[in-house]
This record gives sequence, C-alpha cells and structure tokens, in this order.
Amino acid sequence: MEENPFWGSGNLENLADNLRDMLHCPVTIEDVNHRLLSYSSHDSHTDTARINTIIQRRVPEKVINRLWQEGIILKLMQSGEPLRINGIEDIGLGNRVAVSIRKNNEVIGYIWVVDEEAKLSDEQLNLLKMAADSARSELMQIHARKKKKQEGYQDFLWQLLSGHFTTHEAVEEKFRQLNLEIPASYAAVVFKFKEDISNKIEQRIGYIFKMNQHVKVSFFVVVQREIILIVSPYMNNQALSEKEVSGFIRFFKEEMMEKFNAQDILGASGSVYEELNKAVKSYQETQEVIRLSERFPSELKGVSSYPELGILRYLDVIFEKKIKEGYEHPAIEKLVKYDKQNKTNLLETLEVFINNDSNVNDAAKVLHVHMNTLNYRIKRIAAIADINLKNTNEKMSLYLDMKLRRLEESTRL
Repeated sequence: MEENPFWGSGNLENLADNLRDMLHCPVTIEDVNHRLLSYSSHDSHTDTARINTIIQRRVPEKVINRLWQEGIILKLMQSGEPLRINGIEDIGLGNRVAVSIRKNNEVIGYIWVVDEEAKLSDEQLNLLKMAADSARSELMQIHARKKKKQEGYQDFLWQLLSGHFTTHEAVEEKFRQLNLEIPASYAAVVFKFKEDISNKIEQRIGYIFKMNQHVKVSFFVVVQREIILIVSPYMNNQALSEKEVSGFIRFFKEEMMEKFNAQDILGASGSVYEELNKAVKSYQETQEVIRLSERFPSELKGVSSYPELGILRYLDVIFEKKIKEGYEHPAIEKLVKYDKQNKTNLLETLEVFINNDSNVNDAAKVLHVHMNTLNYRIKRIAAIADINLKNTNEKMSLYLDMKLRRLEESTRL
C-alpha cells in the first residue's frame, strides 16, 4: 500500500502548506458548511473568490449557491474522487480541483486547490486524495464539536433542490437534526429578475417575505438574477394550496415594484407536494414555467404555476415527434404561402383568435381591428386554409402546430 506523505502533518495548517509545496498550487480546507479551516500562502495573482473566502473565513454565498446550481457540490458529495472544475468568471472563481473529505459515506469537509493552468497530473491528484484521507481525523473532531442543528440550512436547501435525498424519511431526519418544523406540504418558488439582484435589494427581500401572509418561507437563496425558495402553509395545521402560492407570487412582485421599481419579474411555482423528497421535482417544474413563459409571454401572461401550463407542458415531447416525422400542418403551410405572396398576416390573426378561445371581441382588441374586420378575416382564413374553426379537435391541432412552429423558429436563433 502506498505510504501517505501527509500522515504526521500535525494540524490542518501544516497539511495545507505541505500540500501546496507538493502541488505548487494554493490550497484551502473547509468544513462541510464551507467555513474556512486553513489555507496555504498564495502569490499576488489569485482570484477574488479565494481572497473573499480568506477575508470572510467562509466561502461567499454567491459562490456556494452557484457551485450548487452547477451541480459541483453534489458531485463532490457523491464521490471521493478529485473533481476538476472550470473557472466561473462572473463569480471570480478560477480553475479548481476539489476533493471531499469523508467519514465513510458522509462528507465532513473539502479541500480546494487553485489550478489556474489545469495542469495537475494524475499523480498529483492522487496526492490530493491522500491529503483528504489525512485530514479526516481532525475534521471528525471539529465536526463532532459543532451542533448540526445550528448550521447547514443553506446546504440543506440545495440538497433538497438537487435530489440528494431519495426518501421522505431521510429528509424528515434532516429536518429534525436542524431543529426545523416539518411542513405538511410545500412547493418550490423561483423569482427571476432582469438583472443581477443588488445587495440593497437582497437585504430587503427577507423583510418582504416576512410581511407576506400567504405562505411561510421556509428557506431561500439568492443566485445572481434568481431567488429560489421553499414555501409551506402560513398556518401550520392547513394544507398549502396553489391559490396561496399564486397570491404570494403576486404580492412579492407588487412589493418589489412599489419599493424598488423592479419590473418584469418572472414568478414561477412548482406543484405542491407532501413527500419531502420531491422538492427537486417541484424546483424543476419552476424552471419549466420560466422557460415556457419566456418563449410564450402572451399565451402565459398571468400564469405562474406548473399545473397552469396546461398542454404546453408537453410541447417538447410533441416537438421531438414533429422533428422526427418532418410533419408540417397543411393549413399553416397554405397561410404562410398566402401571407408571403399577398403581404398579409392571416396566420398571426388565426393564432391570436385561437389564443383568445375564438372570442372575436377579445381577439379584435389584441389585433387593434374592428370586430367586423376580424370576422371577415376569419372567413378568409377558413376558406384559404380549408379548415373548420368550429371543430375543437381541429383548432387544438392548429394551436399546437403554431406553437411548435414558433418553438422551432426560436431554436434556430
């Protein structure tokens, strides 16, 4: 068995320095909650993430959240092998190699190496694993001294959102360790801003959350332009309803508009679940709401929850089938050809008409035309495209194919 050169280093400070001398790269050692335990020296050229970690004695929140969002922390938790990490410029993080320090299958800390030129060899990566093995005993002592229920709230949220827990019971146990109230039901919520969230706004967000009387905000993190939350019932003995979540989303957007003139905030919620290990599913649903809302802003105006997406939830599956078959709706093809030859916009008129549930009055307002004008256009559309707009199945087919056409156009950009 290969001898570990780091046995007998004495303490974590010596270990960090010894590892730096062997790898010729700056080293930091953190506990499982990303608090700085020791660090080696570095030259004048190092990235801001390392500098801020040393100053604050903890990895900055924006760096932690981004590493979770990119799936990096989860990979470190799932494996004891060194992980190469490409630099993330917008959070001041250069190229890294990291390894988790483990007690059996439990992560109790991390070693991070600044590897700007991505040049560490396999032999050096093996040295990093040995250093993690050597650090285990001291980390175990530190880990044992800390009260788990006072730390790790943010990491716990990311573990929920990344699907780290596979059973309801495992999440329930973690709630108990952190001395947190176990929600009877919950949902993930995301607010997406047009620009990065400033420190000023971030400081006030928690206050706005506490002011609301729609839901209880159990956890939240800020990641650049997004706020990610887990919400539960405002009253402990009640179940969470989608109506309450939607009310909370409206409340927050109105407060942000009134207090900070923050416009065009997208709010999205996943489905409400009782099983605690389904937080990842609820979070993924919020991402789908945001993605589709950005692609179909008029159709999904006022929609904030995953169930409200309706048939658009299945658009990607239908799109794959359309691409595979190379199918084009003949009626749409006829209208596209007619519009091109006559410089008209009958296809747009048809889409607005169907979007508004065939309500001539509502569709005419959107198109800024008289109702009689719209009625004439609809008759022309039906004749040119040879379609029956009183047939629900035919209208649904046209609706989907028009959305698929727009989706296909957006993928070409």
